[in-house]
Amino acid sequence: MLTQLADPTLAPEVFVLRDTICSWRFYDRFRTDELAPARQTQIGTRTPVLDHDGRDLAAALQTIIEIGDVGTLASAIEDAFPGAEMWIKFDQGQFQVAFKQYGLLRPLSSAELSDGTLRYLLWVAALLTPRPPALMVLNEPETSLR
Repeated sequence: MLTQLADPTLAPEVFVLRDTICSWRFYDRFRTDELAPARQTQIGTRTPVLDHDGRDLAAALQTIIEIGDVGTLASAIEDAFPGAEMWIKFDQGQFQVAFKQYGLLRPLSSAELSDGTLRYLLWVAALLTPRPPALMVLNEPETSLR
């Protein structure tokens, strides 16, 4: 109905309402199984909005690093994982999360992260978006966190 009535000249209020509703974000559940979209290497592109299933986690984090609040991102990682470092690796047009924790000899990729660590990075990427929505719904964000 909103699509049919959303004409900027005939019904500007409906048009604005439709655009507002379309900007809302719902993060219902992030998968963390071994085939989860967030664990996969992604084509390197920038995105100011994390996809609902987290498939563009590396791109969303890189966008925060480049145009978002990189200080808050670093603080969020330090608060949860003291001494850890997170960065995005670029390889042949692909983005991959690299996460080095204290005591580990090498950085882990998103495919190797624990479910809780991966979920934490997903929530951080959603909450630190450079383009916050008017409404963001987070369903059970504490589930499986570290």
